[in-house]
Amino acid sequence: MLSNPAFPTHKCTISDDWTLKGMNVIWMENDYLRIGILAGRGSDIFEFRYKPKDVDFMLRLAKDIRNPNLDFSQMRDTPNQFEDYYYGGWQEILPNSPGFKYRGAALGQHGEVSLTPWKYAILENTPERVSVKLWTRPLRTPLLIEKTLTLEADKATLFIEEKLTNEAATHLDLAWGHHIAFGLPFLKEGAKITTNARTFLAEPLMPPNRRFQPGVESKFPNAMNINGEVDDAGLVPPESATPYSDLAYLSGFDDKAFYAIKNEEKNVGFAISWDARIFKHVWYWQERYATQDAPWWGSAYAVALEPWTIRWRPDPENAIAEGEWLRLEGGEAVTTRLEASAFE
Repeated sequence: MLSNPAFPTHKCTISDDWTLKGMNVIWMENDYLRIGILAGRGSDIFEFRYKPKDVDFMLRLAKDIRNPNLDFSQMRDTPNQFEDYYYGGWQEILPNSPGFKYRGAALGQHGEVSLTPWKYAILENTPERVSVKLWTRPLRTPLLIEKTLTLEADKATLFIEEKLTNEAATHLDLAWGHHIAFGLPFLKEGAKITTNARTFLAEPLMPPNRRFQPGVESKFPNAMNINGEVDDAGLVPPESATPYSDLAYLSGFDDKAFYAIKNEEKNVGFAISWDARIFKHVWYWQERYATQDAPWWGSAYAVALEPWTIRWRPDPENAIAEGEWLRLEGGEAVTTRLEASAFE
């Protein structure tokens, strides 16, 4: 039962008395937000609901959430297990994006930490403020990722503090991302994206049925579409529009980056800010019923805006050699902070 915003309680709650298909779940809540965290798999934020309008911003595909320890594919050693189990939501991605062999360690698509259980501890549980810390160490790279999620009673904002530590005696090269995807019914009527990104670039290596001209850099929100016409990349068409699939990059942020995605007809939106000195790019991925083969089979409708330390490249070894990846020396740690909000 959602609380009635006409009679606010101005209280926070947190509970870990829940499981989903055998995986631990944490619920955090105040008058404005209900946040579902899948501690038993990747620390995903699988629900980010704005309670006054009962709108969940997060994508949820029809295949829904599965437990990787219970549901096995016929060939478990494939490099794309992330797609096998992908349902939407918001994933933490480490230590890579493209699948490849890094210094002897075989890494699949989007790394390790999104498909493994995380440990957690509830740090605060008061009516004014609730907080939970989650952490994990991947199997194949000597990393410790820690994050603390906090809600305050009078704010429609989730505060996220993160610390990433290289526990090895040698350096590590890393690709780090927040895979945040939005879906229906939030985007049914379309949406408008605002951001302080300066540039827009469509990824050249994408299949047909795309919207934007590949490899052409422009000043956001202006973009060149496949017909050679100027297009507004900040406008997400309604669900009923022509299907397409695309990937582009938003870059050139100020030190404090932000974007907002708003359904103007519903008058509700999601906004996030972060440190662009770490997450320098946003991957703007759209899959709108266009891919008829695996892994989407013509049934996926998703719009993702993902802060990343890098742009995607098919040659990660060269990207590392050219200094594009985040490098942490042995024992080095980096901290960062994100704030995600709902707004009208």
